[in-house]
Amino acid sequence: MVIGAFPIAKLGILAVKQISKPISALTKRAAQQNSFIKSYIVTPPAQLYNQIEVRSKLWLLNLGQPKRIPPLSQDMAIKMGSDIISELLIFIIGVSLILGEFSRQSRNDKRKHEKHKAERLLLKQRITDLCNRIEHQAKEVKNLRAQFMESHESTEEECY
Repeated sequence: MVIGAFPIAKLGILAVKQISKPISALTKRAAQQNSFIKSYIVTPPAQLYNQIEVRSKLWLLNLGQPKRIPPLSQDMAIKMGSDIISELLIFIIGVSLILGEFSRQSRNDKRKHEKHKAERLLLKQRITDLCNRIEHQAKEVKNLRAQFMESHESTEEECY
């Protein structure tokens, strides 16, 4: 089995089985005590599963489709339905945890992206400011050179 290579996955499957047992037992007790839960919540998934299983097994064995599939007994339907509901509940919890983690990661990525975008804009603004300052200083240097040259020329003329 492939799971043998992944001990953490094997441990996770064992944890799911251990968690599903009390949920299944609670569902069984509720179905035995309440006829509404037994008739409308627990038994229909078990009967549907039984029909799908029998039809698929007969189809795989090329035996044709049965005309009538006998329903499960009440005890078997309650046991199987409770197991199905507990596994479904654990599956829904697992999916919601995965979706929650995905949502949290996407929010963190979005925040990080916004932060980097703001830093990039700040750096671009600083570069623009520095370029403007360099241009301004270059103009000042040019003006000072021109003034220096004018004053230097006038002092040379006075000397001669």
